[in-house]
Amino acid sequence: MRAWIAGEAEALDEAEEEGLCPLLQPFWADLPHTNIFSCFPPDLLHQIHKGVFKHHVFSWCQKLAGKAAINQHYKSISPHPSLCHFNCGISGISQWTGTEAKHMEKVFVGAVADLIPPEAMKAVTAILNFIYLAQYKLIDGADLDHMEAALATFHEHKDIFIQQGVRDHFNIPKVHTLIHYTSSIQLHGTPDGYNTELPE
Repeated sequence: MRAWIAGEAEALDEAEEEGLCPLLQPFWADLPHTNIFSCFPPDLLHQIHKGVFKHHVFSWCQKLAGKAAINQHYKSISPHPSLCHFNCGISGISQWTGTEAKHMEKVFVGAVADLIPPEAMKAVTAILNFIYLAQYKLIDGADLDHMEAALATFHEHKDIFIQQGVRDHFNIPKVHTLIHYTSSIQLHGTPDGYNTELPE
């Protein structure tokens, strides 16, 4: 890293191979008592609903179970006033809104229950528990403990997706950010105050 910062050619080449660009003097370097990483609160819409759920958990389960099976399960959900009914399934939805993602999350565990392996089901249930806890309007210490436990359960069972050939690794920034949620909530308050869903 020091060689890279010093501008040594070999280090710059290695950094470029890794997709890194040198930033020699970040704008926050001279700000006293500043931890730049604590300045970015969680965003439920892009990190949780469209990120972790849509781009990752949903797509992993879709690869395990198949589009047709998941679509059929969503189509066959009984109508209920508090649920959105997806008459055409869900795999054809190209532009998800936060509201649609939340409606899908409400019944996702039930929709994939008999379609994916039990170990994957444990991971999916845990991450959806985390998602629901993160959306609470009031979060206390017990809720934070439950979030930590749900995330630990997800990490304990997530390797099933690698074993099933759905993922090669879990070096996923949006999944990594989940470990910072509880500390961010303690610092900034509940994530609903920083959610970008309302302005969109």
